[in-house]
Amino acid sequence: MLAAAAAAAVARLVCLNLAGRFPALLSYLVFLAVTNVSFGLLDKSSSAYFRSYLVLEPLECVFSIFAVRELFALTFKEYPGIRTVGRWVMYAGVASALGISLLATGFFWTSRAMVRADAHLYYLEVSERSIVFSLAFIIITILLFLSRYPLHLSRDTLVSSVIFSVVFLSEAAGLLVDSLAPKLFNLHVDWTECVFMSICLVGWAALLKPESGNAPAQIAFSTPHEEHLLQQLNALNQLMTRAARR
Repeated sequence: MLAAAAAAAVARLVCLNLAGRFPALLSYLVFLAVTNVSFGLLDKSSSAYFRSYLVLEPLECVFSIFAVRELFALTFKEYPGIRTVGRWVMYAGVASALGISLLATGFFWTSRAMVRADAHLYYLEVSERSIVFSLAFIIITILLFLSRYPLHLSRDTLVSSVIFSVVFLSEAAGLLVDSLAPKLFNLHVDWTECVFMSICLVGWAALLKPESGNAPAQIAFSTPHEEHLLQQLNALNQLMTRAARR
């Protein structure tokens, strides 16, 4: 189900000629489709499924990070200083959240009642949950930033930010419940998350619109307050540009 939804989103991106605009999102969706097809073909009780999960899930986190970085870059396309420093902050935030979660898990959790494979799976789920939560928090921060500063983003960029913040939050919530379950998974929660993510991906694909490259850019300051906010943003961008060069 999730593979079909991801494949439909990929097809929509290609048909609307948006693959060049969202290459990282496209790669994430292709990987998501291929991964879920592979999981669907393997026996869930087999060692091949378990090994594939241990390898593919970290790779999904990597693709997710690049997808969020792309959304961040598109949001601050006209502000290279903010984009560069924000990218550093994003990497530092993800690394810090991952490190703190692993340290806290190692300090509070005892693995005496679990076999070694279960311990590996538990640490993997904690790591993945931390990364996904961090990515969702970053996107939500971008949306809050947009609510303050009038950046006049394209509709597709704004829709992508909203939908994928919801997707990552739902995935992180599912991982949290799985990590608390006795066998480190809850089939009902996993199915619910799968259905919800599929709906989000199909909905996102349906909301995408082709963007005309011939339409002239219109920048209008409707109020003095809006102009003042943009001046603040330009000053912040110049400050961060100087900081990035040092």
